[in-house]
Amino acid sequence: MFQGWQPKEYKGVSDEIKQQHMKTKDMGFMGKLNYFWYYYKIHTLIGIAAVLLIAIFIRDMAAGKDYSFYGIMLNSGGLDSELLVSSFTEYAELDSENYQCYIDTASTLSFQTQSGYDLATIQKIMAMMQVKELDVLVFDEQIFSNYSYSEMFLDLRTVFSDEELSKYEGYIFYVDYEEILKAEEAELNADELSNDYEDLRQVTTEEITADIEIHTHPENMADPIPVGILIDDSPFAKKTNAYIQLIPVYGIAASSQRTDTAKQYLEFLWDENIPFGDMILIY
Repeated sequence: MFQGWQPKEYKGVSDEIKQQHMKTKDMGFMGKLNYFWYYYKIHTLIGIAAVLLIAIFIRDMAAGKDYSFYGIMLNSGGLDSELLVSSFTEYAELDSENYQCYIDTASTLSFQTQSGYDLATIQKIMAMMQVKELDVLVFDEQIFSNYSYSEMFLDLRTVFSDEELSKYEGYIFYVDYEEILKAEEAELNADELSNDYEDLRQVTTEEITADIEIHTHPENMADPIPVGILIDDSPFAKKTNAYIQLIPVYGIAASSQRTDTAKQYLEFLWDENIPFGDMILIY
């Protein structure tokens, strides 16, 4: 039997701290600073970026008017937010004098990078949900599917009539409530579900297509709940190519206080008469 090198017994975090202290105890201030920067600069930069983005978001939120509508078009890439806002404000006849309509087309989220910006985007979404200001979320299918099990989205049956939902037959995105209950029984909370990066890093187009197939066939579910509408065939998606190579899904935030306006936004995205082609930013 091999009797060579054997690993030291691990004594926990306190042992690691002592080791780091021994390495730096004879260093001057600049030496310790350089040591810290060499080993922890990535963590520091990510933390600073997340804090700055959240601070800017909170400042803008506190200084602005109350919202008449707040939507997030995550990973939409190259959309002119101002034109989108003005067009929807006119379409829905929103009060622009006393209230603010805001549609975020700049935020991005990737399960591959896990950067400070991704963290800031997640925290921003959760903050807006918490204060009940977020109305509509349009995510690409991979992210929508991941969050659909955390009860982030409203059951569309509570907002749309059966007749209204029937117009989107074939595009309705369902989640099986029995699966949600199983997750809860397994003590998987919303954060664990929404940050399950390991299972999502290598998702292929074929796997996404297979996932859509699962979520659009309620007959195969024990307790199907409609939580989203696929909008890849909508005039919005076709005229802007905003989600090129991605499949966008519309959902209403579970905490939305303006569900009527949220419904209007879905109608807006499917309206053939809206000049969506003018809303593409050219860089």
